[in-house]
Amino acid sequence: MAGTEKLLRVAIVHYHLRRGGVTRVIESAREALKERGCELLILSGEEPRPEASSESVRVIPALNYRKTGNAVIAENLAEALKAEAERHFGGQPDVWHFHNPTLAKNVLIPTVIRELAKEEARIVLQLHDFAEDGRPGNYSAQRSFFDSEESFETTLYPTAKQIHYATINFRDHDYLKAAGVPETNLHVIPNAITPLNVTPTSEKRPFSQDRLFALYPTRGIRRKNLGELLLLALIFGDRIDFATTLSPENPEWKKVHDFWLSAVQELEVPVTLGMADIGQYEFSDLVGWSDFIVTTSVSEGFGLAFLEPWIANRCVFGRDLPDITRDFSSNGLRLGNLYPRIGFPMEWLDEKILHSEIESMLRRSYLAYDFRMPRNAVKQTWKAWVGNGRIDFGVLNEELQMTVLRKVKKDPSLLDQMRVPTLSLCSGSEIRAARKVVETVYSLDRYGNRLESLYDKVVSSPTSKVKHLATSKVLKQFLNPASLNLLRN
Repeated sequence: MAGTEKLLRVAIVHYHLRRGGVTRVIESAREALKERGCELLILSGEEPRPEASSESVRVIPALNYRKTGNAVIAENLAEALKAEAERHFGGQPDVWHFHNPTLAKNVLIPTVIRELAKEEARIVLQLHDFAEDGRPGNYSAQRSFFDSEESFETTLYPTAKQIHYATINFRDHDYLKAAGVPETNLHVIPNAITPLNVTPTSEKRPFSQDRLFALYPTRGIRRKNLGELLLLALIFGDRIDFATTLSPENPEWKKVHDFWLSAVQELEVPVTLGMADIGQYEFSDLVGWSDFIVTTSVSEGFGLAFLEPWIANRCVFGRDLPDITRDFSSNGLRLGNLYPRIGFPMEWLDEKILHSEIESMLRRSYLAYDFRMPRNAVKQTWKAWVGNGRIDFGVLNEELQMTVLRKVKKDPSLLDQMRVPTLSLCSGSEIRAARKVVETVYSLDRYGNRLESLYDKVVSSPTSKVKHLATSKVLKQFLNPASLNLLRN
């Protein structure tokens, strides 16, 4: 570690180490920092899963998920963290690194951070997800923890010269900057992409033998926009079979998934939902058998769906998410098989119904956050969605999407009136070039360099009095009428 003579002591704090994106990030950090002059302590609310490494892990049960508590319990947790660090390091860490501290998975955490910040601890707050981003239940739980609105405002987003924020993409970086985080204390740390070498199976695939096979490696929750997958099947179904890998486990999302299962039968489209559910096929085999990877998601955090396929030598086709993919393009990754929208004539829909759905969505969204809705919110949303008498299929909810799908099924000639995406499979050289970009820019080594640079800046920062961001300024970045969507809000 540049500028230090002893090992830099870093304490990473998270709710748990279950399988998932944040756990993968923590495991990447442990691997990347091994040879970089860091001594690591990982504090978790529960033991790692049996097959995972427990190296440097200490368990503090009070870190696990919880929706209730009080300041005294939070202060006790802060003392427990410091005590565990003392036992491990023989002193306090040089850097406390918290993952998703504002997500309200454990409502004690912001107060814990406040207690550490009072002692001028050097802190990294890495935000992968936001309670402000379509999670009003989390936001309300965190707000309810505090005994006053003022306490909520002055605790959730602390600022000081020794407190640094890290995001996984530039969209979130820009949101926090707009909300008031100084750019000197704001960093983008994109996730590392771990090797995913899928060797094509020697077995001939037992399906789609005379057609192309497009795999959507996803769990079919609402924001994954399964209706659009059915639309692609209506567009390309004479030569391509489509499949998703997993069904959702959450009962709420399962109802929506069942809706699309019925739609597949009604529309007679070549789509299989949850192809890996029952264990008949292994995920690696499905990727190996696929001709390309597809994504129709309307919202992603980091955007692994746009990166991982190249590591498996598969090109990506589907819906572009410019707020996410701009990071990849700026790093030299060419994503030429993505489409920005699938537009169709507004006259296919009942304008009164659409207007009502938009107004209802906006009222629910603002009410859920107990935030005043702008007077012209419906107009802003309509203007963002409708232009030149056309609207994007991806902003609609399931019922409205189904209206369009039935219309196109009944009269396929209507596809001529849609902005149908063009599919052109990548050449071997294009896939190799993209794979090289992903393996280089998002390598574990590059991830370690970024973390090392971040910690250097944190430990060399001066200290100052702790202030705060107005929580409403962060909320406004996400609760924007022009960027909401009927599949998410």
